[in-house]
Parts: sequence; C-alpha cells; structure tokens
Amino acid sequence: MRSLIKFELKKMLTRRVAVAVNLGVIAMLLVVMTLNVVQAKTEGNIGEILSGPAAIAHRREVAEVHAGELTPERVAADIAHYQDIAYEKLDPEELAEMSGAAAYEATADAYDEATRLELYDPYYVTILKPWAVSGQEPYQYASRVTPEMALDFYGALADSLQTTLDEGMDGRWVYSDAERAYWTEKEAGVSEPLAYGWAGGWDNILDCGAFLVLVAFAACVTVTPLFAGEYRDGTDAVLLSARYGRGRLVAAKLLVALLYTTALFVVGAAIICGVSLVFYGAEGAALPIQNYALISPYSLTMVQACAMFIGIFYLITIGMVAFTLALSACLSSTLAIIVTDVAILFVSGMLPTGGSGLLNHIFTLFPMGNIQSPFVVFAELFSYPLGPIVIDLIGMAALVYCALMVVGVPVAWFAWSRHQVA
Repeated sequence: MRSLIKFELKKMLTRRVAVAVNLGVIAMLLVVMTLNVVQAKTEGNIGEILSGPAAIAHRREVAEVHAGELTPERVAADIAHYQDIAYEKLDPEELAEMSGAAAYEATADAYDEATRLELYDPYYVTILKPWAVSGQEPYQYASRVTPEMALDFYGALADSLQTTLDEGMDGRWVYSDAERAYWTEKEAGVSEPLAYGWAGGWDNILDCGAFLVLVAFAACVTVTPLFAGEYRDGTDAVLLSARYGRGRLVAAKLLVALLYTTALFVVGAAIICGVSLVFYGAEGAALPIQNYALISPYSLTMVQACAMFIGIFYLITIGMVAFTLALSACLSSTLAIIVTDVAILFVSGMLPTGGSGLLNHIFTLFPMGNIQSPFVVFAELFSYPLGPIVIDLIGMAALVYCALMVVGVPVAWFAWSRHQVA
C-alpha cells in the first residue's frame, strides 16, 4: 500500500499543470500577504499618512490606549467625553440634520487634524455602534445618546439584534420564531462586560482567510487527472485488470488526494496566519469576536473565530476535492472537470439573487459567496430553519461540504471500480 501511495503521489505531482498551479497559488498567497503589509495605511497623530509596518504600529498604539473591559460606567463616561469633543464648536442638532458629507466638511473646517482623528477613533466608533444610523457620521448620531442610554450599552446591543431580526435582511428574509429564539439565546450567552484591545493579527487572518479558496482551486486541478487521466491515456485497462486495481489502487488514489490537499491547505493557511501574526502581532487572541464585529451574537474569542473561519475553508477545500474526484472517476475529459470546478468555485459568486432571500441563502454557501466575509459569517444572522431545528451559516456550510466529501469519495471509488473498459 505504501508503494502505491508513493507512486500515485509522484505521478500526481509530476504533471506540469499541477506543479504550475500549485506553485502559482503559493506564490500568489505570498504576494498578497506581502502587499497586505506593505500597503497598510493610516493617518498619524498630525494627519500624516503612515504606511507599512509603521501604520500597523500606529494602529496598535491607538487601540492599546483604550484597552480594557467595556463596563457600562466606562462606556457612558467615554461617550460623554466624545460628545464634549464633538460639540465643543458645533451644534449637535444642526449636525444631526446635515447629510454625512456636509457634516464631514463641517468638522473638517471646525477642528484640527488631531481632533478630527479622535472623532474617528475606532474605539469611539465601536462603543457608539448600537445607536449607529446608516449614512451618518458617528458625531451625528452620538448626540442622540443620553447618559441613561449609554449606561444601558448592553441592553442597546441586545435591542439592536432584535431590530436586525425585525428588519429581516432588508425585507428579504422573514425569521421564524425558532430562528428568533435561536439568535436571542445565542446573544444572551455572550459574556459581559466585553473586553476591548488590539487584535490586529487575528483581524487580519479573518480579513484574508477567504484567499484560501485559491488553495481549493489548486487542489482540484491537481487531483483532476487521478482517474480521468487514466481513461484519457488508456491505462485504465491495465490498472483495472491488475490484482489491486479495483481495491488498494483506488484507495491509494483517494488517500493521496486527501492527504495532499490537507498538506497544501496547511501551507496556505500557514502563510496567511504567519504573515498576519508576525507583522500585526499575536496579541488579543483571548479577546472576544465582538472586537471584530460588535453585534456578533457568538461567544467566541478571536483565536476561536479564526480557527472556525479557516476550518470552514478547509471543509470547502476537502468537499470540492471529493466532488472533483467523483467527476474524475465518471468523466474522461479533464477540461470539463476543471471548467465545472471553476464554475462552482468562482462563477457562482457572481450570480445575482434578484432580491430573493432564499437564493441569497443558497448562494452564500458557495465558495465565492457571502461566506467569504467573516462579518457575514459571524454577524449577519444567516440561519437555515429546518422545522424546529435552526442551523446557522457555519453549521450549514459544514453540513454541505462534509456531505460532498461523504458522497464524493464513495462515488469516485465505485465509479472507478465498476468502470468497464472498452
């Protein structure tokens, strides 16, 4: 068996297309992550533009100033401080009536760079999030937050979740009673008070994790000829008539495909995680996911959320490889298989939903659908009701791609074993 595995691995990795695609994807990930660091930009304390590691370091400094637990008392005091800064020279009622662009221009004229940067400090934007109004700047809706409202910060967060459920994805989805109960219970399980701080490395992993779909594509291209190549080259007759042609050989092919896919995925994930943690830092691993998306109803730390997000793409990769193996065992055209994979991996994410909540829920599960967005995964309240049972987007993605693997591998086995040579 070991010799069969070595033979299949060597045969799979000596194909020029496979080598080119695998090396190309690894190189692309390295380039993307390098640019991610080099092109990082932010404004300094006096409005100067910082880039690269200097920008990352400045972001860390800004976040660490406000690090700590978000107790209601602290939130109320900090919102009051923000209001003092915002309305020192401008009337809050007039600001509230302006358009976002007009309010931005007014603050730019009234305040210096340092004050303007403080008004857009991510910390203040975060604690004002429960009262945010679409299309308005933070200092516009901050005026509506009374001291009593600020003290009920966590009550406002809970209310914002209920508002999201009432809005039903802008009218495209009606949450069932079971779904409402599911999300309400999940949000109630989030520990209070939340902690705030710098988690840049983990944020960046979430932001860049979707690039692992490239690994899925490379793995699919690599395993495509495992069976179809034998049909094309006419070697299927020899292999199927051999002693282990319908047993150990097919097991070796499937095992090599899954092991190599896992190894390639580990390399891709290591590049994304390694660059992120080296340049953005590993601090904040134990901070809650609410540092990334305040309205998230999940009780997860940043490191848990990153592991879960990367895990989703691992299941996508394994599921797509199993699907590709099934096609390879049933078809002799490698081009047709690759075109099918490309359609599922990339083209599906471009299909319009026509405002249909059902189509939106379906297309979100595709590799290039909304599942690429960590904010959608952890904060958009995507759920799939199956009677009294409710499955969230994470669970449904795991179910779909595990099902692809459970079905695809046996189909590949039986299709090859029962193949009749002409």
